[in-house]
Amino acid sequence: MNFPTHFQENGEIVVIDIPRRLTSEISGELKRLMKELINQGRYKIIMNLEKTRYMDSSGLGAIVSKIAATRSKNGDIRLAAPQQTIVDLLELTHINQIIKSFSTVDEAVNSFKE
Repeated sequence: MNFPTHFQENGEIVVIDIPRRLTSEISGELKRLMKELINQGRYKIIMNLEKTRYMDSSGLGAIVSKIAATRSKNGDIRLAAPQQTIVDLLELTHINQIIKSFSTVDEAVNSFKE
């Protein structure tokens, strides 16, 4: 599976569209994509969760796996448009205290400008 990506703010910010289910079957591919983006010097990454309805621990792990690498380069990983089931999961696992989440992709993009 390929993760659709698009760039915002003159290519400075990468938006990754996460599929309906983020599970162990595809989380490795997401980790590889993020590693590739970081190696390209792209440290501001937004996970668009608008379509995501289910995420397992492997999916969560993939999302948080590159936080340190992005933050060490003055970037970050942000979440956009999570559904309530995903919000509940983030709260249950306390990941909501580690990663900022926004209602829309535009809000997440704008958060990098602050």
